[in-house]
Amino acid sequence: MTKIMEKDFGCSNPQIVKYCEQIFTPEDSVLKEIRERSHKEGLPMIQVGKMDNLHIEVLTRLCGAKKAVEIGTLGGYSGVNILRGMGQGGRLWTFEYHEKHASVAKESFKKAGFESQVKILLGRALENLPKIEKEGPFDLVFIDADKQSYPAYLKWAEKNLKIGGVILGDNTFGFGKIADKTNEEEITALQKFNKTLAESDRFLSTILPTGEGLTVAVKTK
Repeated sequence: MTKIMEKDFGCSNPQIVKYCEQIFTPEDSVLKEIRERSHKEGLPMIQVGKMDNLHIEVLTRLCGAKKAVEIGTLGGYSGVNILRGMGQGGRLWTFEYHEKHASVAKESFKKAGFESQVKILLGRALENLPKIEKEGPFDLVFIDADKQSYPAYLKWAEKNLKIGGVILGDNTFGFGKIADKTNEEEITALQKFNKTLAESDRFLSTILPTGEGLTVAVKTK
């Protein structure tokens, strides 16, 4: 088997990275199994990093979320931690374009004990998101899907989040290109996403310096 690529934590000192992973133990046997099984099934290894996944669980718990939306399911790695952050009574609606990814994720949620608390919606997220609006308002929206659609996902989240609700957007350093002047569609979309949140009078936002960049915003009005 080829070596599974590890995402950067956001610290360039390998000793500190090793220390953090030893102290905070971000990945238990359940998450390790999901990550390794996803790799064996041929899914792209683009799930959030171990420590970033722990950040997501902590942020979910901090905001007291009980109804969460995840745009970009992949193998269920981050979805499991969102559900862990919500605990009993939490409900996750997660959107995935690829049928194989959704199948792997379904097994992940079952093995993690969350089968009854999650609904996977297969197909284009922008077409399926309106189908769950009656379940809102939502407490948390985690965005980690096609980058060119981030501004559209943000528009939906702004409409369907409760006051005090949280948006998490992954990869918002634009793979190292976020400060570049470019016509690349994915990067310009991420730039628009960050700028819209930073300038909005309805959100208080920041960006956490993880390896990939994690934009965090709280809806204030």
